[in-house]
Amino acid sequence: MKNIKSKFVLFSILPLLFASGIVFTSCNIDDSINVDPNAIAEAKVKSVDGIRALLVALQVNAGDTYSRDRSRIASIWSWQMCAPPGIGRAQPLAWNSYNMTDDGPTDDYWVITYRGVKIANDIIEYTPDVFKDALASQGNVYLGIAKTYKAMLLGEAAATWGSIPITINGIEPPDFVDQQTAYNYVQTLLDEALGHFSQETAAVNRDLNFGGNKDQWIAVIHSLKARYYLHIGNYTEALTQANQGIVDNTGNLMAFFSDNTGEYASWGMWVQNESETIRGEKYFVDLLKSEPNDARLSAYFTPGAESGGVYYGYAVHSENLYPNPVDTFELNVNYTVRMKKYSTFAESFPLIRWEENVLIKAEAEARTNAVGPAVADVNIIRANAGLTDFASSDRDAVIQEVLKQKFLELYLEGQSWHDQRRTGTLPNPINASQGNTTMRFIFGQSEKNANPKVPADNDMLVKWLLNTKYGGLVP
Repeated sequence: MKNIKSKFVLFSILPLLFASGIVFTSCNIDDSINVDPNAIAEAKVKSVDGIRALLVALQVNAGDTYSRDRSRIASIWSWQMCAPPGIGRAQPLAWNSYNMTDDGPTDDYWVITYRGVKIANDIIEYTPDVFKDALASQGNVYLGIAKTYKAMLLGEAAATWGSIPITINGIEPPDFVDQQTAYNYVQTLLDEALGHFSQETAAVNRDLNFGGNKDQWIAVIHSLKARYYLHIGNYTEALTQANQGIVDNTGNLMAFFSDNTGEYASWGMWVQNESETIRGEKYFVDLLKSEPNDARLSAYFTPGAESGGVYYGYAVHSENLYPNPVDTFELNVNYTVRMKKYSTFAESFPLIRWEENVLIKAEAEARTNAVGPAVADVNIIRANAGLTDFASSDRDAVIQEVLKQKFLELYLEGQSWHDQRRTGTLPNPINASQGNTTMRFIFGQSEKNANPKVPADNDMLVKWLLNTKYGGLVP
């Protein structure tokens, strides 16, 4: 296969454009730039067709990055999911105890994250020369989208690892910046994206979500700004941005998959091809069952084959760690729930959506003492789930309800893991006997081997979020 050469590439990452776990084959992008069914002609990348193909590749990469390894591990570390012993591989079982090695998913997640950053950088570099004059309005859309995706990829990386590279110069090993600097850069990228969309724009049919609709992209950008302000506890700015964010489900930013070979959803492959070795965790299932008629329970799971229609989560942790007693059925995979949502090859996965924006807004309102509006917003989510209204004038109680609903609503999306670290509420925060970290992913083997500038793994690399090992905001 002939691959596109990479001008800017993280030191340890091979310049592969479509080497992610899922791809849209290039024959579905633009026939004029095909060398073979899986590659793009290198000489034509700096062209209209080339930039169009890069945009599709960036969307595919971002969806894969967000929904693959980070989603699976974060779901286990936040106790939405778990790996029951006896049915799975060793890796997921280790994640139950927050154990991680540097040669597995953390390495893969790092590589595909920075592959996406590389694709975004190429779009940002090439677009001004390709989409100019009469095509400049399209160029504004390509630049705005590329910077938005790049910001999201780096925002999640900053949350996940803490200290990360943000600038890549040729093949030189990149420097690592601290988490605060990384988050500041993410906000700058999003501001630049807003600037591109404030100019003249045009329809872009390679935009799989919005076709280049500037208003929808502007709303997404404000919601992403709100997300990353929330990550660092800047609730005033998070509220300002959420108020300008996504207004309904037509504005959700999604990752798209299909039943075509090579285009499968990551969770769908895990369920269909890996014997569903990750199951719903007792803690999460019990919360869904804590109020009657929560529609999300049956939307997310199907009852175990021998459960008689009862929803049991698997109790993988010690009994004394759960608020509710452990039933013997919760220790038997034949009785515990199976995945329903995100269990197929073709199911779309959200990168950011309206419900998250509502919940960011609700938490930021409560933390800035607008308790009444916060209650109204959290009740939007409750009503959609089939629950009765929540009522309280107690600020702390409202914050807890918002965080609970976010934990339940953003199933597998990874944001609740960030919330739990930010608020110091990770369940069973560490397996102390093994000394395993829980507050961040460790750096992967590829980068450690190739880049002498990789910092030593330390939870305090995420010190912008944490001033103690298990939670608390930096002043």
